[in-house]
Amino acid sequence: MTAEVAIVITAIATAVYGLATLLLVFQIWRDRVQRERHFREEADSRKINELRSAFYEAWGYWQGHIHRSGDSVVDASQAGRQFEALTRLECQLRLNGYLSQANNLGLAVRTNLSGVVKPLAEAGIALELFPIGYSRGITVS
Repeated sequence: MTAEVAIVITAIATAVYGLATLLLVFQIWRDRVQRERHFREEADSRKINELRSAFYEAWGYWQGHIHRSGDSVVDASQAGRQFEALTRLECQLRLNGYLSQANNLGLAVRTNLSGVVKPLAEAGIALELFPIGYSRGITVS
């Protein structure tokens, strides 16, 4: 084997090795991009699930408050859970960009508890958990 043939073989091997290295780098980059996209999707999904959970909890506590019998007594811990659920929903709405609904709910909770059902229904509509016309059928007493 002559020196020229050895040089050509070495050059071909180096080129193949270099190409394989470039392909490996490209594959690693694609995997990283895919993992990051998957992580963002999971984080967004977790965020919306926490928001929906907060809504259902607040809605359930509020419906329980409205539909309880007139002579039933609400103790401090039950009232505290109700306010905690409403405040949690307000915070989750804010964190997820539903500022108008969060402001309306926060104002109703802090000023006029009898008016909470309307902002709750509006939040449910914004989250696409209730049909569009749902809040029209609600009367505020």
